[in-house]
Amino acid sequence: MTSRPLLALLLPLALALVPAAPARADTVYKCEGPDGTIAYGNVTAGFRNCKVFATAGAAASKPPAAGSLAATSQWRYEQSSRPDVKATGAGVTSTAPAVEPAADAKPAAAPARRSTAKVTSGAVYRVDRGDGVTEYTNIKPRSGRYATMFTYIATCIACDVHSTIDWLSTRLKTELYREEIAAAAAESGVDAALIRAVIHAESAFNPLALSHKGAQGLMQLMPGTAGDLGVVDAFDIGENIRGGARYLAQMLKFFNGDERLATAAYNAGPGAVQKHGGVPPYAETKLYVERVATLRERYGKAQ
Repeated sequence: MTSRPLLALLLPLALALVPAAPARADTVYKCEGPDGTIAYGNVTAGFRNCKVFATAGAAASKPPAAGSLAATSQWRYEQSSRPDVKATGAGVTSTAPAVEPAADAKPAAAPARRSTAKVTSGAVYRVDRGDGVTEYTNIKPRSGRYATMFTYIATCIACDVHSTIDWLSTRLKTELYREEIAAAAAESGVDAALIRAVIHAESAFNPLALSHKGAQGLMQLMPGTAGDLGVVDAFDIGENIRGGARYLAQMLKFFNGDERLATAAYNAGPGAVQKHGGVPPYAETKLYVERVATLRERYGKAQ
């Protein structure tokens, strides 16, 4: 993953002010605004260098509808001077409701992230103003009806080379998603403790996590990888966990059951593991593998 801080991307998040319309499947684009800053939205008119950032397919009535955006016909671009963004060198604070701190990583075969920046995160909110207007903003509303659409994050907790978290004592999340993890473990043959450890490392159990590279959900699946794994909605808790578990199963099979190599591949890609004949010599990946192993052992004892 790129080392560019996400804070620079979140400050100018686009704001859409249009009459509300029924939710439908849509695509979120990452574009350059008039002054070269970055905007996110579902139309490209008035912007340049637009690329597909994420595909939203869930209905707005499905809670929490992380991927659901109301259809809009036009943009009004605004730069936010007070986004809901927090930064820390020790971990990530999520703005999503009823979930734990968020983070970022992806299981696609791509170069490992070598970030030296502080971990940053932020959120996009859908606000129903009550006058027929729907607003998308990265400033957390102080009143009215709103929902967290996505939680943008820059790097996974277990990938932060500057983290001061004590992985031997950080609180485990044994109570979350028990049924979904058990079902995915039974289907994939991957130990539930390993699945839970990877979720902890990737998103810290935040189902709304979305990286600026497009990795989605609890196990931070890239759209292409998710599609290959049969995942239709990467923000659906059950689908995401099943998809991530299937990917882990593939990596475990490919590397003859070696969990260290499988988790290294989850972080850096199987190609990097093959190229280096083991855990790639990337600072982030080496830390990720060690931290996942620590979490996996702790979750195994806690089961």
